[in-house]
Amino acid sequence: MKLKELEDFDWFPLILRKYQMELIGILVSQFGFYHHVVKMIKTDLMKSNKVHITDLCSGSGLPAIYVHQKLTLSNLNTALTDKFPQQISDIEGVEYLTSSVDVNNLEPEANTYYTMFNAFHHLESNERNQLIQKVLDKNSHLMIVEIVQPSFINVILVTLASTVGVWLLCPFIKPFDWKRLFFTYLIPINVLTVLIDGYISILKSVTVQQYRSEFTTLFNDMSRIEISSHLSFPAYLVTIKISPSHV
Repeated sequence: MKLKELEDFDWFPLILRKYQMELIGILVSQFGFYHHVVKMIKTDLMKSNKVHITDLCSGSGLPAIYVHQKLTLSNLNTALTDKFPQQISDIEGVEYLTSSVDVNNLEPEANTYYTMFNAFHHLESNERNQLIQKVLDKNSHLMIVEIVQPSFINVILVTLASTVGVWLLCPFIKPFDWKRLFFTYLIPINVLTVLIDGYISILKSVTVQQYRSEFTTLFNDMSRIEISSHLSFPAYLVTIKISPSHV
């Protein structure tokens, strides 16, 4: 049986999925985990003269929105997509597509810059490799960012973020929702599901070395695939960048 996070199941309550994705979005965006990634993406966009980003598996959309706003590029548009689309407030240059988009059915376009924040580990190995092969075949551009790795320090960080982090941040997550307080403090199912999915994320995550070993075996042109690790205290980010052959 495939190991899946609760939020990946169709039966998982929409309200709990929403709360969970918003919390993760707040954690990774408001604490500046992606500051180095913003620089990488800005360099790519300016180099290729692209003004459109399509974010895959957007969840709450907060990570992609954070990156969009920090890029400070004129005429930049970002489209958010997800299998379970969310509703967001009106943000200049950002649109959340209302139709369901399953990344496994994606047909990449050559002129689009794709991003994926903290979602690559949700895919099975064959699904990850299929996505990368599609991007390579279409000579497209994809920036993958992962914040969880299979390490003891990540177990500690996930435990703290999924318990203390949830309790502390819950009242400040917008829009304010009394039901969020109920399912966090009175009946803390929101804490439990976040913690369970956090641990499953660690079990499904992959190290930089494992990615390199796997991709070197599978893909002929590794010159277009750049796998890096970046310190973003207190965690390390893993980035996988697939670039068009002409860049």
